[in-house]
Amino acid sequence: MKTIHKHLAITIITAVCASTLQVKAQNPDRLQPTWWFGVSGAANFAFYQGSAQSLGNSKMPYTFSNGHGVAPYVSIFAEYRPDPVWGLMLNLAMDNNHGVFDHNNAPSNVSASFKADFNYVSLEPSLRIAPFSGNFYLFAGPRLSYNVTKSYDFRVSNEQDDANKFTDVNSLKLSAQLGAGYEIPLSLPRSTTQVDISPFVAVVPYFGDVNRSNELTLTTIRAGIAIKIGSAPEPPMPQAALTPIQEKDIQLAVEPPKYVPTPNTVNENLPIANAVFFDQGNTSIPSRYTLLTKDQAAGFTEDQLKDCQKTAGTRSDRQLKVYYNVLNILGNRMREYPESTIKLVGSSGGKGEEIGEENATSVKNYLVNNFGIDAARIETEGRNKPIIPSEKYNTTNDIDLTRAEDNRVDIVSTSPELMVEAIDNAALCAAPVAMAMDGSSPGDARIIISANGADGNLLYWSIDVKDDSGNVQHFGTFSGDMGTISSAALLKDKKSGNYTIVLNGENYLGHTITKESSFSLKSEEVLPAQQEQTSSILFDFDKSKAVSNYQNFLTNSVASLIPSGATVVISGHTDIVGTDEHNMNLSIARANETQSILNDALNKAGKTGITYQTTGYGENNPEFNNSLPEERFYNRTVTIEIIPPGSPVAIR
Repeated sequence: MKTIHKHLAITIITAVCASTLQVKAQNPDRLQPTWWFGVSGAANFAFYQGSAQSLGNSKMPYTFSNGHGVAPYVSIFAEYRPDPVWGLMLNLAMDNNHGVFDHNNAPSNVSASFKADFNYVSLEPSLRIAPFSGNFYLFAGPRLSYNVTKSYDFRVSNEQDDANKFTDVNSLKLSAQLGAGYEIPLSLPRSTTQVDISPFVAVVPYFGDVNRSNELTLTTIRAGIAIKIGSAPEPPMPQAALTPIQEKDIQLAVEPPKYVPTPNTVNENLPIANAVFFDQGNTSIPSRYTLLTKDQAAGFTEDQLKDCQKTAGTRSDRQLKVYYNVLNILGNRMREYPESTIKLVGSSGGKGEEIGEENATSVKNYLVNNFGIDAARIETEGRNKPIIPSEKYNTTNDIDLTRAEDNRVDIVSTSPELMVEAIDNAALCAAPVAMAMDGSSPGDARIIISANGADGNLLYWSIDVKDDSGNVQHFGTFSGDMGTISSAALLKDKKSGNYTIVLNGENYLGHTITKESSFSLKSEEVLPAQQEQTSSILFDFDKSKAVSNYQNFLTNSVASLIPSGATVVISGHTDIVGTDEHNMNLSIARANETQSILNDALNKAGKTGITYQTTGYGENNPEFNNSLPEERFYNRTVTIEIIPPGSPVAIR
């Protein structure tokens, strides 16, 4: 007994020490499979309390009790881990418990011994939790065991006796398990097939007794090893991350515009995201949306939103003020077109259809009570997830962001007075609001920063720009080989300026890289022959083909604004969900798709001499912040800037 306890203590101490290793030793870039499968083997340390005589229906001549022993345990299992913290485990096991009983009352001249073995098939569902999002995990759950074999060895003076037949043993037993383990990766971090070896320990108390007369109890302490194999859903990182990294030099190049145009009036078509985003745990329309009283709504028109462009702040601030009037825009349009109808599809972000229905009802009540819209014209539907949900990624941060986006009400309509027609009437999106903006247009006169060699060599880089007066502005961080900064942000109210630019970055070897260059800027006031035009289109989550929803808008509305000889600046953007590389490729695909549609329309219209400046910025230089769901929706965008011939654009 003392020897067993000694070995058990050593095993538990070893496992606990392993489980408390620092989480920071983990590779944060390791691919994490959702499903794992494997086998495990362990030693069962069994402890019986009570009388062995209670196992049978005939009496043994001597008393045996309090058995203990070691026996094997094997299982096959599956694990489901939807996120890095929580998961489920299911084991199907062959569970053996062996006991050597002592404390007998045999005379001193008689040698008597008793041993017993009980073999169970066990089904073991468990909840798995990794509280530190690392390798250490806990598990707990019930166990249902069925006795498949039972045997004993009763000897008197080394001769076997069959006095007891084990006729009083319970066949079905309920128990529980509580344990801990530690994952040790055996495969490369970016491999799509992940292999782990996991030492674990568990305590298994059985509920009720081994025998039906309730005189013999069993508790097992288990220590063993599991081998786990999982297939990761994401593709591996670029090969450069798996091979030895060689430090390379970075070449800094700065391409400023020839001149910076002074602010002018730009006509813009602002897309209206046809969704209202709700706060977690609240089915009332959030206060950040502009909500009018009944009297205010009676006098509301879309023309009033032009005042938003006269307020201070950035372009994105002014545009969000327009978007936050989405329900007022909708109510006004429905009031002007009394035959139009809508459907409000409320979603809860995984919290149940009832909450989704309550979200939709809140929007309906506002339109009915404040704008006087007939309730019969508004249909509502409650859903757990939106029709087009935001998908999950591997990191906890991305999951939190996308879940917040799925707690919303989508506005759906087939009434062309309210919405813009999409291809073949397959879907409709909210008609944009026409605005007149004061200030330079969004793609105008940006400084292109090239960090040649940064992609695959630098983790990140940023830019510091110092002017003639010694004032320093910070831009970034950036990834890849290219970034842009606003020339207007540097010049401000000055006519010209000389600047020193410093690139600061860190490579994969942990070394700091610094590069320096200089450039000049000059402002020129040239009145354009025609006013500049800007339009934007929005995309579904992680899609580059969602531009098809705007194909008629691009073909009929945007292309008609482009004269021969114009310059068209097309800028693709994404939100911050996903990797830098993925988002850069996604933004480029969105920009190229937009150019292709416009180019086809312009060729059919016979317009010539069009110059395109098409760029994807990924998640760098976002048009909007990324803290709110609607801001991330508006960052899934392509902006199209139409600069007529003779305008002061930075042609390179």
